[in-house]
Amino acid sequence: MRAFRPAVVLLSLLLASCAAPQVRPPGALRKVVVVVGSRVDSLPSFTYRQDMMGEGNPRSVLVSQAQATLQERGFEVVGTRISAAPAPSINEVVEMIRDNDAEAGVVVVLNWVDVTSAQMMGRTEVLMETGVVGPNGRLRWSNPTRTTSMIGVYQAQTDLRSYLRKAVVEAIQAIP
Repeated sequence: MRAFRPAVVLLSLLLASCAAPQVRPPGALRKVVVVVGSRVDSLPSFTYRQDMMGEGNPRSVLVSQAQATLQERGFEVVGTRISAAPAPSINEVVEMIRDNDAEAGVVVVLNWVDVTSAQMMGRTEVLMETGVVGPNGRLRWSNPTRTTSMIGVYQAQTDLRSYLRKAVVEAIQAIP
């Protein structure tokens, strides 16, 4: 019987960490689309896997992390788009909103990344803009963010994209 106690404790901790996503308050935005752009063409990659698998593409990191974070916050993400332009146009966002019958579009644009001291000191800086656009094309909310992340040495050597995921989470958490 005593051998099962650690397993029961571990199982209860696991179930608690898999809690349901937050519920949006009445009247708040719920159904959104995500449109991302990037002025940074590629993230620095230091491994063969990152080079061959295309993991240095910041747009794929932006769209997947934005979608996951919005869903954790209780938003229903009904569509995503990676813009070919450095910053998505208002028309592109409005078209995406209308095509998916969404209430608004969440726009994330990566402007600048500095990883020069990532492998030595574990410090990175990310500058991005986040906005919410209504179906009429009006900007409902906007927030430029500058995130300074500290990442571990091992993480800096194996998964340099983690700092970008942290920056996206911080930017999305600010959306009302």
